[in-house]
Amino acid sequence: MTTAIQCAGILHRYNPRLVAFEHTPSRPSPPNTLVFIPGLNEGFLTTPYIRDLAAALPPSYSFVEVLLSSSYSGWGHSSLNQDVAELSECISYFQSLRPNGKTVLMGNSTGCQDVLHYLSAEGARPRVEGGILQAPVSDREALEMIYLPEELKRYNEMAQQWVKEGKGEEMLPNHVSLPILGARTTAKRWLSLASPGPEHRGEDDMFSSDLGAARFQETFGIAGKRGAALMILYSGKDGSVPETVDKEALVARMEKAFVDAGGKLGRGSGILPGASHTVREEGAVRADLLKRVVDFLEDID
Repeated sequence: MTTAIQCAGILHRYNPRLVAFEHTPSRPSPPNTLVFIPGLNEGFLTTPYIRDLAAALPPSYSFVEVLLSSSYSGWGHSSLNQDVAELSECISYFQSLRPNGKTVLMGNSTGCQDVLHYLSAEGARPRVEGGILQAPVSDREALEMIYLPEELKRYNEMAQQWVKEGKGEEMLPNHVSLPILGARTTAKRWLSLASPGPEHRGEDDMFSSDLGAARFQETFGIAGKRGAALMILYSGKDGSVPETVDKEALVARMEKAFVDAGGKLGRGSGILPGASHTVREEGAVRADLLKRVVDFLEDID
């Protein structure tokens, strides 16, 4: 049974059709803002540690959960570019309220793709001082754990054919993703997440363990050149990651691409021992997450 909760704060409309929820801060009018982006099928207050994180923030930070077109089941017909465009609107809105403050982005799961895309994609957008990637896992590798190989091959070929026929923005049949992933998806978004081989060029394919240094340079490397600090918080017991993946080695390669390009890495970056994908664990595991985030924010401030 789902437990109902209440949460005090302010609902802001930053776009004619989109809103952001600002948790009541520990002190009036904090100058800085932490903007949180959840993963697939998630939205306001659905990530387990949200309220603990809001309560733990330094007094100089306000905590904002952003609602995007891709929130909840909307991810199936959205894209990283659309997410970043909407995030830019949200950040511009809060920076207009706090023109002298600093902004940090934090993503969970697929929200990490949004954060890294914001930090590395081409185009002008509002400046942010930092990004936090909590559970930056490979959707491609996760799908390979969920689907049978022949199913995945069939659906990838279907989506590729649809894109060739100019039907990339059309929804694939219900059975492809709805029963398993909780939402229907366009052919184009499916390919972005599933990222078929041999090239594995899906836009969402940023964190797969088999990506080479050149691919990490296209994302982490570019982000490292742009000035924002970065912290990776990879869950040590993430059920979305194949057991064959060496998490420590993977995180080290991501960090190296960022640091070698001149990026400033948060001192808490690394593995979160004992943590699940969304850090459902309370006690010491969650406290570790909160401390690392708070230290990162205070270092930026």
